[in-house]
Amino acid sequence: MQNFAEGYMKKVTRNSPIRWQNSGFAMLPNSLIFNPNIGRSALLVYWVLTVHLFKGKEYCFPKIATIAKEARCDHRTVTRAIRELKDAGYLKVVSTPGEVNRYKLKM
Repeated sequence: MQNFAEGYMKKVTRNSPIRWQNSGFAMLPNSLIFNPNIGRSALLVYWVLTVHLFKGKEYCFPKIATIAKEARCDHRTVTRAIRELKDAGYLKVVSTPGEVNRYKLKM
């Protein structure tokens, strides 16, 4: 039987249009995970934002619809989770009229 890593790597192909989604991992800060004031939806939204934060970049900018799809929740839940993360100091949102919001994750 092949080990997990070998099986996983066979699934990741060079020609895959979403290769970056199939490889790597995202970590969450312990202070966020063990904060009793942060709910499940906020944890999922933060995790999705970490996936969109490319190496060396300060901000990510996925649409709310993208976050909702990837976190497997609805638009309102994402909006509440973003507000929860902002209020707790884990997220800064930069809004510019006519543009997608930019999200800066704080650890």
